[in-house]
This record gives sequence, C-alpha cells and structure tokens, in this order.
Amino acid sequence: MNIEITPSQSEALNMPWKKTITVGRAYDLIREDVLDHLRYLQKEVGFQYIRFHALFHDDMGVVKRRKDGSLSFQWHHVDKIYDALLDMGLRPFVELNPMPKDMASGETTMFFYKMNVTPPRLYEEWGLLVRKFTEHCIERYGLEEVKQWYFEVWNEPNLKCFWFTDNQLEEYFKLYDAAAFAVKGIDSALRVGGPATAYAGWVKEMIEHCVEKDVPIDFVSTHVYQLDEPIDYGSVEASPSVEGQFMIDTFERVEQVVKTSALPDLEIHWTEWNAQTATTKADVTFMDNEAMDNLYGGSLVAYNCIELDNTCDSLAYWAASDIFEEHLISNAPFACSYGIVNQVGIPKATANAFRLMSKLRGKKLAIQHDETFPHGCGIVATQELKTIHGFAYNHLFITRAARDDFELALSASVDAAGKYLLTVAKVKVGKGSPKEMWVEMGRPQNLTPVQEKALRHMAEPEYSFEVIEADATARFSVSLASNEFLYFELKAVDEVALGKSFEMDLAKQNQQLFTDGALK
Repeated sequence: MNIEITPSQSEALNMPWKKTITVGRAYDLIREDVLDHLRYLQKEVGFQYIRFHALFHDDMGVVKRRKDGSLSFQWHHVDKIYDALLDMGLRPFVELNPMPKDMASGETTMFFYKMNVTPPRLYEEWGLLVRKFTEHCIERYGLEEVKQWYFEVWNEPNLKCFWFTDNQLEEYFKLYDAAAFAVKGIDSALRVGGPATAYAGWVKEMIEHCVEKDVPIDFVSTHVYQLDEPIDYGSVEASPSVEGQFMIDTFERVEQVVKTSALPDLEIHWTEWNAQTATTKADVTFMDNEAMDNLYGGSLVAYNCIELDNTCDSLAYWAASDIFEEHLISNAPFACSYGIVNQVGIPKATANAFRLMSKLRGKKLAIQHDETFPHGCGIVATQELKTIHGFAYNHLFITRAARDDFELALSASVDAAGKYLLTVAKVKVGKGSPKEMWVEMGRPQNLTPVQEKALRHMAEPEYSFEVIEADATARFSVSLASNEFLYFELKAVDEVALGKSFEMDLAKQNQQLFTDGALK
C-alpha cells in the first residue's frame, strides 16, 4: 500500500489515553514495588492523573467514631500516598469511595479486600467526610493545586455489587449531591462529577438530575469494556456494531448525549477500560483473560487509542500493575491480570503500545493512501521541528483467524534533500511482547534471575535503522504481521560526530600554540 505523509494544518493529537492511569486500590500504593511500576511508566509514558478505588477503606484508617458518637478523621496513609504520587507528577483523579464501616448502613462488601458498598447511615456524615478530606488536601497541597484535581463520586453505582441498595439511582443521587455540595462549598472552582457507571449508564439521567435540582457538576464519567459487547448482545457477532466498532460507537453515543443536553460543554471522562476480550457471553472472564498479557492486547490498545483520539477528555486504562487485589494476587509472572506491567515490572505488549504512542510529538501530519486500509489497520504521524514521528498498527479482531501482513510503502515530505536516519521500534512476539515467550519457557512459576532478565530483554521492542538518501521526499517501507505495531522516527543527519581523530588534531594544535608561546 502506498502512503504519503505530508504537512497539514492539524493541531497535535489529543492523546486522552495519556491523561489518566489507574491502580486497583489506595492501599496498594503503600507498596514500594507498585510505586516503582508507576515511576517506570511515568518515565516511559508520562501520565497526568491517577485513579484508584478504596480511598476511604478501613485499611486507610480515615474515619473513627468516638465514644460520644462523633467522627474523628486522620489522613496519614492518604498523605503518604498523595505525596508519593505528586512527587512523580501524578495528580489525583479522586474516586470518593467506599463507605467506612463506622459510617455504613450495612455490612455488604466487594472484592477480596472487602470494601463496604452500602449507603451511609446518615448522608450528612458522608458530606462531612468529603468536606473534611477536601479541606485537608487544600491545607496540605494548596488550593491552586487541588483546583486541578477531579473529584469523582463512587464507582459503578449502577451495579448492585458496588452500590448495595434497593433504589440505586435515587440513592446515588443523594450520595452524589451530598459530596458535590461538600466539595463546592469549599470553593466553586473545585471540579466534581460522576456517575462513574458501568456500561456507559446513567449519563443522561445524571445531567438531567443536576440541571433539575441545581446540583453542581463539572464532568461526566463512565466506563466501557470490550467485554460489554458480548455481555450485552450474547456475542460479538450478534452486536449491531460493525466488528471492532463497539467502543467507538459507545463513545460517540455518550458524546451525543452530552452535546444535546442542557450542559453540552461538560468534560467526558472514561475512567475505566482495558483490553479484556471475549467473543461470546459464555467466554467472558474478568480474572483470567489472555488479551491482558499478549500481543493481541497491545494492538487492541493501539487501535482504540488512535481511533478514539477526538471523542473524550480522558481514557483511563484499568490498570497499571499486576499487583492488583480485587482477587488474590497470583504468583505467576503472567497471570492474565489487569496490569500493563507484571508483578516485577516487566512491560507487556499493552505497556509498549503506550510507550511508543507517547513518542508522537508535535502537530499531526496528513496521511493519504492509494487504497482502503484493512479494517483494524492504521497509521498516524506527527512532526515536531524537523523530526517526523509515526505509529502504525495491524490489529486483527478476535473473530478473525488470520490476515496478510500490512505492507506500507511510505513517502514522507522532508524539509531538505540529504541523508535521513529512519529508526523503527516494532512490537511483535518475543520483541516487546514477552508473554508468549514465557509460555514457550514452560510457564515457570518462580523465575530465576537469569529467566527474569531474559524476559525483560524480550519485553523490549525490536529496533532497526536505515539511512535514506532523500530529495524532497524520504521513501521507505515497513511491514506488520497480524497484531504487530511499530513506531518510526525520521530525522535528518545534519550533525555527524567528529570522533577521536578530531580531538587528537585539536590537542596537537594546542600543543603547538603552547610551544610557540601563544599560551604563555
């Protein structure tokens, strides 16, 4: 396929996927290894915000009831976590939940770590907790800093497992209203929103409620997963969406709901999604899903992130690390769990998709091609100063058995004739996707240091280079097999290292100057 890359008037990519990353729960962030995983991702990708469950869980120790019945608040663990995150450049996308035991109306819990999912005994106490927490954050970090945070009320209240009450929607509005007025009562510039629902639910109802009751709202948030498609329709095949378009259709539907509402300028934040995939409802699994670990998952991330670039304000992948305690943490190096890095911080193909896409700096370039891309394939390019950055992917949808390689004959307009260095980083099995090689090793449960080092090596993309002689155009070719993706960089060779001989010549000149007396 012939592809031309030319200058355009486009702005930079929006990269909503780069705005927010996630971790399973607050207490995980007490662990130094989880912080190390985030430091690695910040160095390689550079996310802006972080979201996680269970900030008010009892293991965080934020609320105690005194003997006289009044509430006492302390923030030691919160401070320790927020200090560490802010130090690495991650601002909180605060998820206000769960219900502390001393405030809860019931004992129903969710997950291995048992977070309470019942409403408060008194909504006034819930509002007090939110207000005290927000005031403390301002006292510690300053109002101007906290104004840049997001305060999201609860998580997936349209699922009874997360919000255990008979009248879920009505009770959620009570919960949201108390929290929103508590946050805004401190300063109107603080940002609050919801409903943080599963299946893109309640967005219309949320906006209508806030308008009708004059309740403050600055953004809507919701979730969608690839697995929602077979859950909703029984199978991917039975879905009304074109193959691979389910998430795109869902995003556009929610965007339309917001744009046609009484509050059309609300920000839209998708605060959970990931690569979990199944073809039928019977195949759905949230705890052992191969797509989370393998090359397919990486190309799915690439496809969705590029296709959804203009549809939202953030696209938060769930989650950063395999140290993830919704269930018992598996000891297997690759356990098909939620992280984009495994338990010892080895990047999966999904992490490499984020790593390589993050290199797309500068303004977007125009792409023209002589025939239609195979569905699931794509390319995007940007230019910053004189360097061209490109990213291409060949995502094979789960229902397809195979596809021919995606062959791209590229012609890129350059600023001047001369030599250009093309550098390519490709992700494929064993080169940027280590899971498949671990399987070939025999799935060892406990890695030796040498085995771990080998897998870290296999987790790095395959790098190659080519020197191109260009006139007004640099011409080169790349090829991608099914589910492979790559980043390329094209830069003029305008400065060449002078080498040791130049240093020796310079030393001789200096010695001669000294001998002649010029330096005396």
